[in-house]
Amino acid sequence: MSEDRTFRIGLTMAGAISAGAYTAGVFDFLTRALAAWDEAKKNGTAPGPDHRAPIVAMTGASAGGMTAVLGAIALGRGLRPTTKVTYAGGSVDCVLPGLYEAWVEQVRMVSDDGRTDLLSLDDLKDGKVRSLLNAGLLDDIRDGALRGPPPQALPPVQPPPYGFLAEPLDVYVTLTNLRGIEYDISFDPNVYRMLNHGDRKHYAISGLGSDAGARGDWSAKDPLPCLTLSGLNRPGGPAADWAEMGLAAVATGAFPVGLAARVLHAGVEDYTNRPWPIANPDNDPSDDRPISPTWPDGWAAANGRFGFVAVDGGAIDNEPFELARFAIMKDGNSVNARGADQADRAVIMVAPFPEGYGFPRMDPLDDGLVAVIKALLPTMIQQARFKPDELVAAADSTINSRFLIAPKRQGSPTVSSNDIACGLLGGFGGFLDQSFREHDFQLGQRNCQRFLSTYFLLPASNPVMGGSPGAAGLAAGPWPIIPLVDGAAKEVAEPAWPRMAMSAFETLISRIEQRAEAVVPLLTKQEIGSGLLRFAITVAWKYLPWASVRGKLMQSIRRAILADLIRRDQIEDGVTTLSEMDPGRLRNFTAPQRQILAALAGTGFDLRTVSGLAKETGMSQTEVLNALGIACGLPDEAVHKVWKSDIKSSGGEEGYALYSRRPALLKSLPVVGWVVRKVTDVTID
Repeated sequence: MSEDRTFRIGLTMAGAISAGAYTAGVFDFLTRALAAWDEAKKNGTAPGPDHRAPIVAMTGASAGGMTAVLGAIALGRGLRPTTKVTYAGGSVDCVLPGLYEAWVEQVRMVSDDGRTDLLSLDDLKDGKVRSLLNAGLLDDIRDGALRGPPPQALPPVQPPPYGFLAEPLDVYVTLTNLRGIEYDISFDPNVYRMLNHGDRKHYAISGLGSDAGARGDWSAKDPLPCLTLSGLNRPGGPAADWAEMGLAAVATGAFPVGLAARVLHAGVEDYTNRPWPIANPDNDPSDDRPISPTWPDGWAAANGRFGFVAVDGGAIDNEPFELARFAIMKDGNSVNARGADQADRAVIMVAPFPEGYGFPRMDPLDDGLVAVIKALLPTMIQQARFKPDELVAAADSTINSRFLIAPKRQGSPTVSSNDIACGLLGGFGGFLDQSFREHDFQLGQRNCQRFLSTYFLLPASNPVMGGSPGAAGLAAGPWPIIPLVDGAAKEVAEPAWPRMAMSAFETLISRIEQRAEAVVPLLTKQEIGSGLLRFAITVAWKYLPWASVRGKLMQSIRRAILADLIRRDQIEDGVTTLSEMDPGRLRNFTAPQRQILAALAGTGFDLRTVSGLAKETGMSQTEVLNALGIACGLPDEAVHKVWKSDIKSSGGEEGYALYSRRPALLKSLPVVGWVVRKVTDVTID
């Protein structure tokens, strides 16, 4: 088959924290669809044009980078169609069960079976605090993936190599290198020095794919050896280069502070003549000049290698689609064809959080020192991720060389992280409950299926499809680039929206407190040299009457988590006496109404007024009163029941609180309560 009948795919997986479960679902279904089509072509039953569509490169940051590596490892063990039973008693079909187990079953805040989880204390045994959560769980997941299926497991239904992967397959993961790499710009007779912290690891894997003509020239310029399939599956365990790739996967997912940073090693030659995904001014392939770093005078790396501490690659480059774009380029330094009649390669980006960060509707305009410090880090991260050149290209709707797969449930007007269950708590919420990750994995499968059948299309006039509507007797199309055949054609059902049980929520809060009780004293001992200061911190943490730091912290954590669960309708409401359709059920409150309830759950005030809630949520006072009226009439056991107080604000407005947060009886009394409220500082907005 001539090369012009090949459509090359670069797969980019954006950072997503716990929503990596969604990305894993997309990856699993994409693999299933490609494998089914590959088998149909071998059997002569494939529909449509006679073309190829291999994945040439995979790039990822944070959770996306972990999925790229874990996905490559799972592919190395062969396709193993499996049906997984979900918490709700449903089922999920997958062909890469190892990837499902890693993202859905194993990465969790609380383990039901007593195994290691993110709140375990195993990582503190050496007395050193490296992160707020137990990142040792990620090591266990990585090690389990590298070990592979147990010896008694059935052989794979479809082993590698695969016709739908390039040979070799290029895998890139981004990293934030805290040491940095120096580059000098010449301003004769002097130089201007810079440190680059946006790093990457590049692995070429041989033996997974069989399409030897698909790889691009740009990736081949990197001076690196190939990982081999035999090195993954050798007796006694994987080769060192596979283990090193596994460590890089954990490093790119090391969300700062939350998960432990990792020590990686690299060779000096890894950076010498490294190709950069930068088009030269004239877009001239012959002028593709590499950029090499400047090493300090007199410095020499031992055996040509040096170490550095790495954290989340998404902190600097959360969507590394430019790496994928250059990896699939025809000559390594040209613009990929964009029109529907000419496109022969494309980047598919999987983005569980497609909306990113938007313009704030309100800004407190706080120029105080603490407020500025708090805002500075996210500001720098967002600026580092800003890519104006890609913004210009994205504005052109006729471009057929880049596509997006993002969360969308039926009935939603557009793609949004509101449609994934792992979207709460800024992406960490998926770790709270396995049902959230089960939902997102299956939604990822469904969205990928819909994307392949509806959007990933080319007309018959495209050379990849034959070059003319009459070629091979084909209609004008458009034709799917990856046809859905056999099992991949069966519709993936939309999963039911998941809700966490209140008992599971209480267990979670208890486990968080246990973790905090272990971390804070160790961290104090580790970082505070003064014995007197350590004593003062210990007293403040545990023993201050009315206001221990521990109590305040746990109160804030509980309120923040509950508020987001209520806002997103992801907690069982505790009402068993009302029908499913009753307007008092939390699921039947509108999203704006749940914003009001969430404001009551997460507020720092003891009581809220109608005007204050209206200002915070952007709703009218009438709308706020209507929502509060419904919630006030609920049974006491309802998690979202609202309590109306006789206590009024200085402006004469009545105060409201969640029933579970109502002030103690003594504080509510007319005369004695007024004194108690003054002493204990009951607040009302």
